[in-house]
Amino acid sequence: MLSLGHESLAPYSGAGEDGQPLYRLPSPAGRRIPFLAYAEGAYLGGLVAQLLRQSTEAPPLEAIYETDMAEGLKAMALEGLGLAFLPASSVRKERRAGRLLPATEDEDWRLAMEIRLYRERPQGSRHAKPAAQALWDLLASG
Repeated sequence: MLSLGHESLAPYSGAGEDGQPLYRLPSPAGRRIPFLAYAEGAYLGGLVAQLLRQSTEAPPLEAIYETDMAEGLKAMALEGLGLAFLPASSVRKERRAGRLLPATEDEDWRLAMEIRLYRERPQGSRHAKPAAQALWDLLASG
């Protein structure tokens, strides 16, 4: 196993004309929040579900769209259609442009992830393919 880095997952919203997030956590006055969700079985969806289960107060999220892909959720959030939990690296450009904003300042809604690379170790008469071994060695040295 190699650790390649770290990433965070947090809720983001499109920006309104006033430069503020269209949707926030917690929701003002308990208003329902359109939720752009990961489809069942999506890895990031499991992480979001874990965050929601750990919440002391479940936010009034109403799932209006589902997909396996963070990029699909980001596109919908950019259109102002709801709140989406997205990896920080996927929203860097949109945040700099002020088009996507954090939906909360509460760190309890942010999840830190470690990015890991795994491989099956060659055993006995089976040897790693040279190109695969070279890539592994390069990543391990960096």
